[in-house]
Amino acid sequence: MARKVINRRVRYETEYAAHKKEGHPFFPYAMFHDVVVNLIVVLLIVAMTVVWHETAGPITDQHPYGKNGLLGALYEDKANPAVQSTEPRPEWYFLFLFELLRVFKEPWQLIFATIIIPTILMVLLIAWPFLDTGRDRRLSRRPVGVALGLATPAVLIALTIAGGKAPGALGGNLTGKPEFDSLPAATDIAAAGCTTCHNFGAAGANGPGPSLAKGPPKLADDVNAIEQQITNGGGGMPPFKGVLTDTQITAIAEWLAGLSTGKAPSK
Repeated sequence: MARKVINRRVRYETEYAAHKKEGHPFFPYAMFHDVVVNLIVVLLIVAMTVVWHETAGPITDQHPYGKNGLLGALYEDKANPAVQSTEPRPEWYFLFLFELLRVFKEPWQLIFATIIIPTILMVLLIAWPFLDTGRDRRLSRRPVGVALGLATPAVLIALTIAGGKAPGALGGNLTGKPEFDSLPAATDIAAAGCTTCHNFGAAGANGPGPSLAKGPPKLADDVNAIEQQITNGGGGMPPFKGVLTDTQITAIAEWLAGLSTGKAPSK
């Protein structure tokens, strides 16, 4: 064992001396490479910005938020001052934390998702070079490090995917009936601000619009009539044509009709 350690030390010192004699100093060679790579990244971002702006369509009556281009729509939804309740959702790179907050449901458990677990991960990230002091670089000889290295991105990816599919706070508990609240229409209703005027059983305001906990009181399960009401508005209700797509309006109408009959529509 001692001979193996000595031979490894001699080989390291020999390679180090060769690199020091034949290699290049950090300045200006390595610094030049870093500058070139950073410049390429900046130019790529500028190019994507130009492509996004030039390919996205203008705002028209048919496309009130701009037509999708190669890299998305030109503008996002504008804030609606009539909506008193919001449905916050994080950007995609924070969806893993969004889903982690959903795992810990009790208020006293939130400290684990917001402080304790992220802090432990950051400390491990900083301390890992001091914990893993083995000199062997072969992956087969480092099972613990390889397992942790693969498990971390796998968990983050899984939480991100689950967070992207998860309903928001209001969309997840509009009626208190899981068969209704789990449908995309519940999320669309919350995002459109319908809870500002209507009560749906577990969430929403008690007016000025009628309670929809048992479906529309006048339209009952008439899907076509509900669609027309949502599309064109009337009776103090604003029209949602252009705010919601035709597919979303149909899904919401079927969802509301299902509240009248007590049977949730199929996804």
